Amino acid sequence: MIATIAIATALAGCAQPGQLGSERSTPDQVPPAPVNPAAAPASAALAVPQLPALLGAGLVDYPVEIRTPGPAMYSVRTSTLPPGGTTGWHAHPGTEATIVTAGAVTIVAQGGCDPVRYNAGDALFVADAVPHLARNDGPGPVELLSDYLLAPGAPDRYDAPPACAA
Repeated sequence: MIATIAIATALAGCAQPGQLGSERSTPDQVPPAPVNPAAAPASAALAVPQLPALLGAGLVDYPVEIRTPGPAMYSVRTSTLPPGGTTGWHAHPGTEATIVTAGAVTIVAQGGCDPVRYNAGDALFVADAVPHLARNDGPGPVELLSDYLLAPGAPDRYDAPPACAA
């Protein structure tokens, strides 16, 4: 009985999710940043960022493995492809993960030359140095949110010869 009370007392002091310096109950409930208008310059009164902001989300519906031989540069970019636009055949000295945030994009990649269409909310992964192209076959613009793990000092992308027949 004494051991049970001791364990219960010890566990009562353990932090539960949301209790480490915050009264919020879940990680996605972020309280607004405190604002002191008198302390802020007039130009700062335009907008107060509410962080974190979810920029996009999508499911990569196949296994993904990421390895780097050493340090890697991480970057995030947005891009827009107009109707009929294409990235051309290219590759990256590292990995790419992309979320389609608007429209639909067609991806053709080496090793699976059948075009694959990704709609808004879909995600895709391109392994290190795999030649691929993205194109917009639709009537409106395609918006993409991409992140990269690239070799430090290397270019973000490089042109690649077509890996699939046209």
